[in-house]
Amino acid sequence: MLKSKTRRRVAVKTAAIAAACGGIFFGAVPAIASMVATPKTVTYSCTGSGTTAAYKVQVDITGPLTPTPNSTVVATWAVQQPTASPFFTAASAIPATERLVIDGDALVTSSPSIVPSELRTAAATAAAASVPAGATLQPLPMLITMTPTGTGVIAVQPGSFSLYLEPASGTGSASGGDLYVCDVAATAEASAAALLITVKPSGTSTGTGTPTPTTTGTGTSTPTTTPTTPAPTVTVTTTTTAEPTKTRQIGKTPGGGASTGGGGDAGPDARMIMLSGALMVAGAAIGGLVLRRRTATRG
Repeated sequence: MLKSKTRRRVAVKTAAIAAACGGIFFGAVPAIASMVATPKTVTYSCTGSGTTAAYKVQVDITGPLTPTPNSTVVATWAVQQPTASPFFTAASAIPATERLVIDGDALVTSSPSIVPSELRTAAATAAAASVPAGATLQPLPMLITMTPTGTGVIAVQPGSFSLYLEPASGTGSASGGDLYVCDVAATAEASAAALLITVKPSGTSTGTGTPTPTTTGTGTSTPTTTPTTPAPTVTVTTTTTAEPTKTRQIGKTPGGGASTGGGGDAGPDARMIMLSGALMVAGAAIGGLVLRRRTATRG
């Protein structure tokens, strides 16, 4: 009876947290799994022994690294003692006929929807043992089990929890009632402490890739022969064309005297002609002077 009442109370309070931080959380979901390697501090408002105070609770949520679709995924949620006062302690001595129980609600979401998005209730019961007054209380970790239907990201975010006692026999009601009832006071811290699990498909494509290289190898040998055939053909053509070109140029050279500069054998030297012309001009000049003097003497 006590347990069901506690769950209803915690569920109502956690629902408000889920509505407030659902949008914040999904806005920060990365594409890879994030394992909470060390406990994260989450501020809770806890009521115990008639007083309410802020508790810096150490929250540690862990899970599998690479789960696959349709496999069982188990996330472990551990609520540990705060690093500084106040602590979770027994206000009065706990007899050996009682055992400590922790009951919590975690917000489970996924993208895409591969698991139901809901508040998941988890609980853990310690073995019956006597605890002296003032001693610290350490509850057992709670387990949250899920089965993803496909690939995607699953988020497990810590929510409210309560600590109470129940009889070791499992029947009857606890004498002390609730020891602590804790609600999340800092939603950003709870979101940062969430566990993100990436569900990946199992790789089974090895058999398909094996025959592909075999078929490709047969086709690869064919183009290897193709470039070899035109290569020698181009080389032979270039060599044969160059030789006749040089032979034609050499054969035409002896027949063209003008192109070799050999003009000296064609006739007399031009200097002789010029000298003869000069002598004729000089003779004509002298003859003209002689005739002029004779004419002057006669007159």
